[in-house]
Amino acid sequence: MHINTSEISKKLNLEEEIIKNAFEKRVISLNKYKNRKYIAFKKKLRHIERGTTLFLNDGMDVVMGYPKIRRALVLDPTLKKYFIDRVVVEEKLNGYNIRIVNIDNEILAITRGGRICPFTTKKVLKLLNMDILKDYPDIMLCGEMVGLNNPYVPNYYSEVDNTTYKDEYNIITENLGFYIFDVRNRETNMSLPIEEKNRLLEKYNIPHVKPLGIFKKEDVVEIKNIVMKLNSEKREGIVLKDPNMLVDPIKYTTHYTQYSDLSVAFKYLFDLGIDFMFSRLVREGYQSFEFKEGEKELEKRAMSIGKAIIYSMVESIKMVSRGELITEDFELYFDSEGDMDEFLNYLKELHITYVIKKREVLKNGAYRIEIGRVYSSTNDKIKGHLKGSLW
Repeated sequence: MHINTSEISKKLNLEEEIIKNAFEKRVISLNKYKNRKYIAFKKKLRHIERGTTLFLNDGMDVVMGYPKIRRALVLDPTLKKYFIDRVVVEEKLNGYNIRIVNIDNEILAITRGGRICPFTTKKVLKLLNMDILKDYPDIMLCGEMVGLNNPYVPNYYSEVDNTTYKDEYNIITENLGFYIFDVRNRETNMSLPIEEKNRLLEKYNIPHVKPLGIFKKEDVVEIKNIVMKLNSEKREGIVLKDPNMLVDPIKYTTHYTQYSDLSVAFKYLFDLGIDFMFSRLVREGYQSFEFKEGEKELEKRAMSIGKAIIYSMVESIKMVSRGELITEDFELYFDSEGDMDEFLNYLKELHITYVIKKREVLKNGAYRIEIGRVYSSTNDKIKGHLKGSLW
């Protein structure tokens, strides 16, 4: 397919040579969803955020990538130094980041990497009132898909239990939901102020992340108390925002999140372990310091992190020694066999290796499947080491 790099260059205000070079280096990928062709930026390129999507339609519609949210390692003095006056505290949800847009009167859900996800697109249409994007076609709804039955970051949230099928004998519940945390112009990437965003979302009855509180930037103790409460509830953390979005948000996560991330990563140690380990261990060190932990608290934290790493890793080694395949498993619901096949083909396009462990047709005609994502490096390297291969 011929791609008009000159038009793309003009639209994005980038030199054409940079665009051509990015295609050659595969920083920009050409993709297709149904009959809709688009390009996606796999990395940040000058002022173009990673995950930016440009549609190859008549209007060359652009959906800017969601900017990376930087992290506070200590709340004090970071909040005092970074924010202007007040700080809005919102809960950080543990799911996957999606931007929902209206392109040529079609609602589409775009992943953080800039790809249209067929699973999420169909779920969004069922879960949310999309009249907002008909009335405001230039905005994008930025949010988090959460729940146990999602194909990227399965994590149980009791508040998103939805009954999929019910008869006199059975109740089948899908744990899946979507919460908007930001509303932006999809081309300029400018955010609505917090109050304006919340009023708009409430008008259309759209689930959204509500503030846990608004504080002066000096009120660090109150914000720490929120973190401790979320940690006790096994929640992910907080996002800190300026009420008028005049500075970029920053995030801060709980000990439970670091523990949970490391536990998952070291189950697939040769695929995820290295990338996950250092940053999360650093967070733990600064958090222990800031919360002024004594010897007992510090020992408890160290034991927790050590168990997350060692127990998960040893269990994976044991599984491979028994001849079992290490997989990350997802249970998903689809309205039709066509929807299911479309998503499985999408995974193949992403070069994700998976096995289908279960497949079931429900009485209402929906499909329930369990797929296992295969982490090849972990399986292969452990197998090799157990046969005597050197590191």
